[in-house]
Amino acid sequence: MVLAGVSLLPGFTVIGIVLGGIYALAAIGLVLIYRVSGVLNFAHGAVAMFSTFVAYQVSVKSGLPGWLGLIAAIAVGIGIGFIIERFTMRPLTGRPALTKVVVTIGWLLVLQTLAGRIWGQNAYHSPVRLVSKSGFRLIGTSVVVGYDQLTTVIVAVVLALATAAVLRFTTLGASMRAVADDPESARLWGISVNRVTAASWMVGSAMAAIAGVLITPLINFDTFSLTLVVIDAFTAALIGRLTSLPYAVVGAGLLGLAQTYPRAFFNTSGVSEAVTFGLLLIALAVLFRPGARKLRMA
Repeated sequence: MVLAGVSLLPGFTVIGIVLGGIYALAAIGLVLIYRVSGVLNFAHGAVAMFSTFVAYQVSVKSGLPGWLGLIAAIAVGIGIGFIIERFTMRPLTGRPALTKVVVTIGWLLVLQTLAGRIWGQNAYHSPVRLVSKSGFRLIGTSVVVGYDQLTTVIVAVVLALATAAVLRFTTLGASMRAVADDPESARLWGISVNRVTAASWMVGSAMAAIAGVLITPLINFDTFSLTLVVIDAFTAALIGRLTSLPYAVVGAGLLGLAQTYPRAFFNTSGVSEAVTFGLLLIALAVLFRPGARKLRMA
């Protein structure tokens, strides 16, 4: 059994890398929102879910190309992010962080209920495919990499690098870092804290939407399972201590592999969830250990 499992590891490595890329996108969105606004966004998975169902409506139900569905999902994600920040987070400026967290949980429930009424709570849905799932064989191996898997990894890497570049080399990125470090000082320097905070919610929600669309071919696609993707994103973000994008991306990759490798050796359901829960506990212990060092966002 062990030898059979070892022989499956190359194929599961591909799946783990793909999952890690998707988790990285969702985690980047979480970290951006948390670092700039200080809000732990429990609605992140629900934003991804609702945006993805819009893509499903466009590309599966209406028969339009998958990339149009992705664009629609991104637009909806940006819109939801803006609405959450502008009309529910901004009026709570100065209120306790717990109050804001409760509001994000409220948004989770609203979005999940609304999606359930429109598309059905429990029924599984056809995945949103951007490219063909046919693929190519890796040289020297029996592993077949689907074009959809390759596309997912490329999109994740490009967007992660693009986010890092924006934060490091653009005026918006500098403003985000300034607001994340000290909002009052940023305001004195003429930076519009409200606009920067809104931008972080919009970009973070767009990342969630992309992650939701990309993961649909890999999971049973319904309102509940997509919303739970936020747990994996939280785990990856916590590995980065909710402040470091590079560490969050690395954590996402490790999480994807850690979830996938046990499947090569065990058929028991729930193994991946147990691994995620264990890593979540470890990340929380590291995050809140005495004397923990603060990491940089980029």
